[in-house]
Amino acid sequence: MTAQDLARPVRLPRRSRQGIAMGMDGWQLTCVAIAAIIILIAVNRFGPPGLLYAVPIYLPIGAFAFVTVHGDSAPHQVGLWLMKQFRHATGATKQLYRPERPHIAGTLNLPGIRASVQIWDVEGVACVYNPRDRSASVTAEVDVEGFLMKDIPERFDLAQQWSPVLASFTQRPGIKRAVLQERTIPTTIRAARAHYDSVTTRRRVNTDSAVNRNYEQVMDHAEPFAVSHRNYLTFTLDLIALGPQLKALGGGEAAIKSLAALEARNLADALRAARINVRGWLSPRDIAALARVAFDPEFAANVQNRDTVAQGVDVLAIGPMYLEEPRGKNGVVYSDSGVHTTMWIHEWPRSDAAIGFVEPVVFARMPTTGEAITHILSIVLTPVSVKKAMKRIEDDKKVWRGNEKLRAKRGADGSAADAADWEALERQEEEIVAGHGEFRYGAYLTVTAPDEEKLDQAIAGMRNALARAGMEPQILYCQQAEALMVNALPIGLGMK
Repeated sequence: MTAQDLARPVRLPRRSRQGIAMGMDGWQLTCVAIAAIIILIAVNRFGPPGLLYAVPIYLPIGAFAFVTVHGDSAPHQVGLWLMKQFRHATGATKQLYRPERPHIAGTLNLPGIRASVQIWDVEGVACVYNPRDRSASVTAEVDVEGFLMKDIPERFDLAQQWSPVLASFTQRPGIKRAVLQERTIPTTIRAARAHYDSVTTRRRVNTDSAVNRNYEQVMDHAEPFAVSHRNYLTFTLDLIALGPQLKALGGGEAAIKSLAALEARNLADALRAARINVRGWLSPRDIAALARVAFDPEFAANVQNRDTVAQGVDVLAIGPMYLEEPRGKNGVVYSDSGVHTTMWIHEWPRSDAAIGFVEPVVFARMPTTGEAITHILSIVLTPVSVKKAMKRIEDDKKVWRGNEKLRAKRGADGSAADAADWEALERQEEEIVAGHGEFRYGAYLTVTAPDEEKLDQAIAGMRNALARAGMEPQILYCQQAEALMVNALPIGLGMK
């Protein structure tokens, strides 16, 4: 490949607009079906005049199916809104944690069904067991030193070595999900201050000199702009599919722990072969610290300034003390000291993009102050076996051909978007035949700020960064609490 080809080798297919039929989803088809049933009943009851009598009923319902709200079908959005109103009515949109209340043994301070999640310590590594879907997860902090500082051929080579690691997830059963996560939070310059103090003490430097006072002022001014960028990989095992292995290991909790430790070692070896550095596997206290800081950003400095003996947070404090989806505000959720908005990345770069195209998102800044935007970006990858992937492509092609026949009957020509959907299916089939794996993937971006005014600024800055990266977000209205859980908890969750 030429240098020009290496510079922009990434192109992702657009999200298909074929739907179930004629580009409509199940909610829209339901509205159309209800309108058709009303027409049928009216005609059977009153004859042809029934078409006119029932116009006030079936016409609004049928037209409603083709209305979009916030980039989604109106029937779907209305369904989500109604579910949120039901949660308001039942008091399920607000949670206050009361430590003095008795709690069921084995549960965590987490909202809803996630309270049943268990976190086990396996030789210093956190094994997160979810009894709801019978899965176990381990999380590693990873990095590729200086990736964005490397030249284009070396970036391309690193990406090529990472590709087989991902492809291997689709070639054996038992891998339920892989989550790549990048977290950017304000941090402290404690290490720089400690180094400065040790040097001045060891060398007996006069701290009242002009040079030293100037250096201290530089550190004071730099403190508000200090940020931490951390990357994590969460690996989730499907314990149902791995039943035979668990039985061979003796079954029960001990077998799950042994299997998790074995898979963690295998993954670490694969990552090292791909030149990805595993900085360490997260312990239960590390898992709790990441969740705690996400819910309570003002608590971050306390966690970061702890010594190595008391690093992290006790698992009992993993969840929020306060969590609320406010009435009338469908795009935000409040927690201890933060206001959050989570967006779904529904479009990726459709033109050729460089490796590392998410760089503007990672280093996004407030448009007015220039401060770093506190955020969590999660890419959830669900492996699909080759057999299922080929069947999915075959089914999608049948839907595309069916839509094409319907368009032909109406005398409508296919659009460039329809042609792009077919080309994407052809390309995916070729890649699977060539040995590449397939993933169902989704990306979620949580933006956090101290109050709603700053949150609006942060969202504006993040939208600018997403536009530069060629990505389009969509706020997950009426689903903010669920979406925050997916991003805040590094335990391999995904949206249903």
